[in-house]
Amino acid sequence: MSLRARLVLAAAYLLVVVVVALELPLGSAILERAEATYRSQVLSLGAIVASRISDDVARSGADPAVPPTPTQLINRTVRENAGTTRIIVVDALGRVLADSDGQAAVGENYLDGNRPELEAVFEGPTTRGTIVIEQRFSADLNQELLYVAVPVLNNGELTGAVRVSAPTAQLRESAVRNSLRLGVIGLGVILAGLALAWILAGSLAKPVRALERVALRVAAGDLEARAQPAGPKEVATLARSFNQMAASLSANLTAQQDFFANASHQLRTPLTGLRLRLEAIQDEGGFAAQQAQKAELELDRLSKLIEDLLELARASSVKDSGSTVELTDLAREAVDRWSATAQAAGKRMRLELDGASTVWASPADLGHVVDNLVENAIRYCPDGTEITVEAGSQDGVPRLVVSDDGPGIPLEDRERIFERFYRGSVGRRTAAGTGLGLAIVQELVERWGGSVRLSNRSGTCVEATFPKPPTVP
Repeated sequence: MSLRARLVLAAAYLLVVVVVALELPLGSAILERAEATYRSQVLSLGAIVASRISDDVARSGADPAVPPTPTQLINRTVRENAGTTRIIVVDALGRVLADSDGQAAVGENYLDGNRPELEAVFEGPTTRGTIVIEQRFSADLNQELLYVAVPVLNNGELTGAVRVSAPTAQLRESAVRNSLRLGVIGLGVILAGLALAWILAGSLAKPVRALERVALRVAAGDLEARAQPAGPKEVATLARSFNQMAASLSANLTAQQDFFANASHQLRTPLTGLRLRLEAIQDEGGFAAQQAQKAELELDRLSKLIEDLLELARASSVKDSGSTVELTDLAREAVDRWSATAQAAGKRMRLELDGASTVWASPADLGHVVDNLVENAIRYCPDGTEITVEAGSQDGVPRLVVSDDGPGIPLEDRERIFERFYRGSVGRRTAAGTGLGLAIVQELVERWGGSVRLSNRSGTCVEATFPKPPTVP
């Protein structure tokens, strides 16, 4: 996951936590306020009705033996103020004087049923003559209602009560609307915050990505690439430190290259002089000439060992600048270059191409790879062996293969064949190799992201594969 994405995710987490932490108590407070306002409105309605009809209620239900007879004022007041609520007026005995829903309940005793708010107003030891508010589910109406019972007092005497029942569905709908509004506002805040976080994260990650690109260029061999010290202080400091490291690396590699060049020259000069003296001794004949001839063979081996050591050191440390290399062209040139040498040694060369295949590497490095493999095959294989150089791709993976139809590498040597200075049993019996050829091949292939292995074919088969797709900076 990119740095920018991580920063945005962190910002998103913080935004969600903050928005939820703010909106939950805010939503709860809004709901409580809405409930309190709704209760206050219903209570005010009951109190207004009770104050207007207090005298008429006292007269209408004064005699228990006479059925209640509501006045026009009571009926009119109940109808005019009901609205979406239901208003019922009862006398001191609990008999219904008026009902905003009609005349069906008039005369019914509301103290005999399950109406605890009225019972509390008339019979409660602590609530008699006080306002009672209750919220409960009505089985008859199949909904939750808010009940407010307001006592009707006449000259301080309890003469009746007004009960207002109001549905709470409106309150729930209001709560849902408020919750949706809060959700939309919270979502808007989160989206706006994420947009801002994306912009800020981009500005923070930009110098890091630029530093990454420069690092990749240096890794690809461009030792002159340098990062711009930009962005936050920490990133700018990192860029300056990287530039110092790159400069130091460039200086060290330049020194190594100079060392390899000087060492090669300085070592070849005395070896050449020694060779000339040995050849002069051979011209004189006799026992000394025989010893000089043997010494010259050892000198050849020493020269080869020095060359291989220098090549291995260069392969392990100094990376040339890369370019696109066509493996088929490389294989074709190698076969042309080594055909005469192979023929003189009693071997024959064969070229096998399987389509074009381009990789990103140093042409000189890959040239050393194929030369070492072909030279090993010519040196160790018996006369009449066919040496095949293959190039192309298999399943889209670029590959370079050098194989022969000789006796192959013994099983006990296969696991150690790429070790430095290891010479297999065949090498120890025949040619005077250094044991560094395949180690150099492995170093050169792996420095460009490839891999090298012994194949399971008959004979000897060394296969080098390279990244897919080709790694081109």
